[in-house]
Amino acid sequence: MPVDPTLQPPRKNRATPAPQPLARRRSILVAEDDDVVREFVRIVFEQTGFAVTTAPNGRDAGDLFASDPSAFDLVLTDIVMPFATGVELAARVHALRPELPVLFMSAFPGPGLTPEPLPPDTPLLEKPFTVAFLLELVHAAFGTA
Repeated sequence: MPVDPTLQPPRKNRATPAPQPLARRRSILVAEDDDVVREFVRIVFEQTGFAVTTAPNGRDAGDLFASDPSAFDLVLTDIVMPFATGVELAARVHALRPELPVLFMSAFPGPGLTPEPLPPDTPLLEKPFTVAFLLELVHAAFGTA
C-alpha cells in the first residue's frame, strides 16, 4: 500500500523537558599512611556518594591537590605521616585554596603528641572513629549537617 507523502505524524502536545545537568559529586582527598584506615575511609565515602582520591602520605596528597586544586571539595588528612604531616599538607592546600575545608584525624590526639599544633577550632577525628562521626564531621564541613 502506497504511503501518502503529505501525511505528517501526529504532533505530541507534551513538551520535552530540557535535560538537567548532572550534579557533580563532592570530591574528597584522603591522606592516610595506614592502608587499612585509608581503604576503610575510601569505602565509606564512595558508598555515601562521594568521589574519593587517596594518597599514602602528605607529600603525595599535596602533589595530587596541586595538580588540580579545583577538583576537591574537602581534604581529610592524618596528622602524623611520612614525608609531610597533615598540618604541612593543610598549609599547602590553603596556599592554593584558603576556603577549602581540611579535617584532621589521628591516633595520637593528646596535646603535645602531634608534631605541630592544629589550627584553632579545627575538628579532629580521633582514631578509632565511627562511620557516623566521620560523616557527621564531613557534612558539617560542607554545611549540610
